[in-house]
Amino acid sequence: MILCHSPGRSYVVRILAGVVFALITFKLLFPSFLPLPLPQSRGQKAEVTLRPPASEIPIPRQIWQIFFAPADVEILDESVIFASEWVFMSPGYGFHMFNELDAAEFVDTTFLPSRPEIPATYHALRNPAAKSDFLRYLLLLARGGIYADLDTQPLARPEDWLPASNRRDTSLIIGLESDSTRDRAAGFATEPVQFCQFTIAAAPNHPLLQRMVDRTIAALQDLARQQNTTLDQAVLGDEDVIRASGPKGWSQVVLEWIKETDASITGLHDFQGMDEPRYYGDVAVLPVESFRSDYLCGWGLRWGTEKSRKCLVRHYFAGAWRSSSKNTRSRGAGR
Repeated sequence: MILCHSPGRSYVVRILAGVVFALITFKLLFPSFLPLPLPQSRGQKAEVTLRPPASEIPIPRQIWQIFFAPADVEILDESVIFASEWVFMSPGYGFHMFNELDAAEFVDTTFLPSRPEIPATYHALRNPAAKSDFLRYLLLLARGGIYADLDTQPLARPEDWLPASNRRDTSLIIGLESDSTRDRAAGFATEPVQFCQFTIAAAPNHPLLQRMVDRTIAALQDLARQQNTTLDQAVLGDEDVIRASGPKGWSQVVLEWIKETDASITGLHDFQGMDEPRYYGDVAVLPVESFRSDYLCGWGLRWGTEKSRKCLVRHYFAGAWRSSSKNTRSRGAGR
């Protein structure tokens, strides 16, 4: 028998091999793109994500974002705004981006009858970063859902953030923003770990959020008293914002709450080196790579390339809130 060689078939094989090689090379060079699935071990079944009915989960299927455009903004940097991706990655979820007008209406309508000090504090704030911080807590307190800064990019569907069985008992999802044992570039953090507030998921009326709202009001009023003035005249620097309404203040409230739930927790150092989500009552705490897939490990590899890690959100740290930032982005574009 004579076997005939087919030039056409050989050409196709070479093309397919070239495409596969190019994809693998691209994945190695740019690990944050083209998320190729990791091969499953023999006999391992693919995980099927169940979608519990809305009535069975405490956290509403709703995405919130905030867009505060300063009057002197020059260029809106669309490269760090991922609203359309949040919509695409969250089928069945509502989506709303608050501007200053409807944010003010929401605050007045929701809180003025019962807690007039909340609208008074909100309207007195002149610092857009502190105002954005305060608003996200108020939104989650009153309505629940997922809050995400404009410069956060979803890498996984919110339905997949936690197993379905855990979602039924979880009313608050918090991620680490920094972990000094694993994030070698976290020079911005002065504590062993810091909890992020650029992405938070919560059920409405969670008492931890109520505590954060009360703490923020007290801290802002205290800053005004230190300057011997009223809040609408107070000058808030970057560090003032971080401590009063930002991640440092948030981290202290989260720590206090978890310590009351779990007596084994004594300080922020107890959250160092987390590899998997931990549950404290109805609060889920995620490891640093979950909401911060942007950083590199000590070997220069992205955590997202490791089989045991799961990256959910990438934060681009646009930093438009800082007083030293150039006016090239919208307020609310992230820390």
